[in-house]
Amino acid sequence: MTAPLADRMRPTTLDEVVGQPHLVGPKGALTRLSLSKRLPSMVMWGPPGTGKTTLARILAKETGHGFVEFSGVTGSAAELKKFLLDQKSMPLFRTVPPVIFLDEIHRFNRAQQDILLPFLERGEAILIGATTENPAFYLNPALRSRCQLFDLKALEPSAIRGVLDRAVVHEKLDPPPAPELLDWLSHWAGGDMRSALSGLEVWADLPVQERDIASLQSSLGGRLLFDRADGHYDLASAFQKSLRGSDADAALYYLSRMIRGGEDPRFIARRLMVTAAEDVGNADPQAFILAETVSRAVERIGWPEARIPLAQAVIYVANAQKSNATVKAIDAALGADDEPIPDALRDSHTSTARKAGRGAGYHYSHGDYDQTQAFLPEKLRSECFYEPLRPQERSWRDKAEPEPARLAELWREWIAGNPEGGEIPMEDWCTQLGCGKEALARAVHHLAAGAFRVERALKVVPD
Repeated sequence: MTAPLADRMRPTTLDEVVGQPHLVGPKGALTRLSLSKRLPSMVMWGPPGTGKTTLARILAKETGHGFVEFSGVTGSAAELKKFLLDQKSMPLFRTVPPVIFLDEIHRFNRAQQDILLPFLERGEAILIGATTENPAFYLNPALRSRCQLFDLKALEPSAIRGVLDRAVVHEKLDPPPAPELLDWLSHWAGGDMRSALSGLEVWADLPVQERDIASLQSSLGGRLLFDRADGHYDLASAFQKSLRGSDADAALYYLSRMIRGGEDPRFIARRLMVTAAEDVGNADPQAFILAETVSRAVERIGWPEARIPLAQAVIYVANAQKSNATVKAIDAALGADDEPIPDALRDSHTSTARKAGRGAGYHYSHGDYDQTQAFLPEKLRSECFYEPLRPQERSWRDKAEPEPARLAELWREWIAGNPEGGEIPMEDWCTQLGCGKEALARAVHHLAAGAFRVERALKVVPD
């Protein structure tokens, strides 16, 4: 059986690897590891076809470690554990620990990933994991902390074109493909070398009279062509920006593109949750609740039915009021200096802590909700991290109710001069009473009940 072209063209040394200059360039991280002959456990994270498996094999070979490959798709955690327990008796691994290459490591759940921990801790195995998913979401923190993370980038069309040219020579293709066909393939691949070489192999298998771009496009089929033409991350970017811009039609369109391209529904659901938190926030908290619920739904039902709750959440998030006050607030807080916690707020559950003055001056808020106290460290008390943008958010700060006696006095004075009613001087009263407009409106509505009807005015003023 002949190996696929992508396997026949697989590099055998780091010098033959194209792309990833930050990893395999003269000062690249993997180049340094290879030269030092020291191989730590690591996880390679990046799009398909960027060389994760190839790099793992080369690193194991150049650092003198045996190489054993497992797949998170077809292999089981039990098989992996049995191998790790039995490997000490294998002659190949008596002197140096083996490299366990775990492809699609994100397919192992966190409990299954825990199996690896004691073997890594004792130095009995070196893990090289490969994943197309963000390790922060899918890898056990304990495992992540024991591994170096390397981010692989989608390959540039120029890098792919160079390998396609070499493949034409290596395979002695006669007649050779036209340059414009190779250019098209290098862009169509969307950064995936494997797809580009598979596409070239499809072209070589066509009858000679049909070896043109149109026939190749037809032979490759719609799904791959569709998926690679724009690229995984370009579609995700367009999807999220359409949601942020409140264009439900565009968001649904890019959702359909991702569905037809075979995107993982969990990835789409994560994008929805991020948008609901970052771009909608507390202008409509229901958006995040719905997005999170949908993320659990798609895990249970999968394609094709998952398209329905996803579309429901997309329409809701796109049409929801937008506010980025939440992300601005946490970023502002993260930028603040570390200051000492006020003694009144420090833990005081032990007698030693109380004798040291901790907890002194703290007021239990449930005892009197209106009593104010300072919670921020002294040097930060002039800071305001959260700045509400939408009325829905500003209403949270509108908690101060007007003092009843003072409001009644203002009301009597005003109604004496306006027996037929009229527009309340909201700005002036809010200033005098130290309250917000919503709180004042509620109080006035109560005062006017039975004698006047309170109306909300909509003003139009020149722009």
